[in-house]
Amino acid sequence: MADDDVCKVSVATFSRLADRYADKYFELDSYDGYLAQFAAGVAHGGRVLDVACGPGNVCAYLAKARADLHCVGVDLAEGMIEQARRRVPTAQFLLRDCRRLGELGPTFDAAAFAFGLSYLTDADAARFFTSLDAVLAPTARLYLATMTGEASSTGFETTSSGDRVHVTYRSTADVVAMVEQAGYRVERADVVESPANAPKRTQDLVVIAERR
Repeated sequence: MADDDVCKVSVATFSRLADRYADKYFELDSYDGYLAQFAAGVAHGGRVLDVACGPGNVCAYLAKARADLHCVGVDLAEGMIEQARRRVPTAQFLLRDCRRLGELGPTFDAAAFAFGLSYLTDADAARFFTSLDAVLAPTARLYLATMTGEASSTGFETTSSGDRVHVTYRSTADVVAMVEQAGYRVERADVVESPANAPKRTQDLVVIAERR
């Protein structure tokens, strides 16, 4: 199946299940410590891009912890954008493809990509980093969180509702190498257990980096 078709299947599922996803994960605070470190390096009044924003978790955290920052969230799932706009009215949310970010306009001082990488094939991940490069300031910061696992586990998975998503599993070393090859200096890369309410127990990787 072509990458675009794989992506469309996952996006449709996330859009259909957006309310359920938001109810389950919006209040999650497991990653707040990492977000605090990420945000601490963003200048006062800076612009932050929340890629594959889902129901707006990152923008919601920044609205509380760094109200001076201007947060723009983008997602390709309409249901997620609707949830984010309702839950975080102080931020701006746009329906956009993370593989085609160049049209967003003024550059951003930082970007967050919380678990979107897990749903991109390697080819689409490369497109994402290329498109991100076009909208970030030269010394922009990056927060990235993703599931890790054996590459052999990559493929379609079925949710409890019977919907499908395509999940790409990568090793910690492969994700770090991907970030570095995209032009970032990694400040921190921590492996943590997935949230207790996750449908599948995995090890997650949180990366904080800066453009070189």
